[in-house]
Amino acid sequence: MNAQMQALASSVRSLRLQRGLSTVELSRRAGVARATLAQIEASGGNPTLETLYALANALDAPLADLIATPRGAGAPRVVRSEEGPHVVGDAVEAWLLETVTSARASLEIYDVRLHGTTAQVSAAHPRGTQEHLHLHSGRVRVGPTAEAVELSAGDYISFDAGQEHVYQRLSGSDVRGTLLITRPGP
Repeated sequence: MNAQMQALASSVRSLRLQRGLSTVELSRRAGVARATLAQIEASGGNPTLETLYALANALDAPLADLIATPRGAGAPRVVRSEEGPHVVGDAVEAWLLETVTSARASLEIYDVRLHGTTAQVSAAHPRGTQEHLHLHSGRVRVGPTAEAVELSAGDYISFDAGQEHVYQRLSGSDVRGTLLITRPGP
């Protein structure tokens, strides 16, 4: 059993219990099969990015709260390329680099890559959530589904992620960027 799946299982179970939810109720709220949720809480399966976001939204928690392994303070923190908690969706692949939480807001920082030409359509995140993408290479279409824009290497976009939004690679070239997700604190 890998450490990332154990951290996910522990986090989902802990957040579910903190919120007083049964597995049946969390499954219903997230639109995730109860068997899938049971498998996740047992450190099994290979949940998709969509499943993880559905659970995070139903638990009113940032995705990072589900996938990050708690760490203590100390020496400088280094995350090597393609290391750290990893999530995969239809078109998006991301590695969590860092989380920062205060009483006023939380911030998640991801190394993000897009593959294929399939559009990754994400459901609305909790109200007040913003996504910020700085594209390092390639071309993409990104933003609220009805207002998505094309970006090229070096471009930046910030948008309200409290509505359905899309990420789609437009070229055959490598697409990489840094994604920051911010949401208001409790």
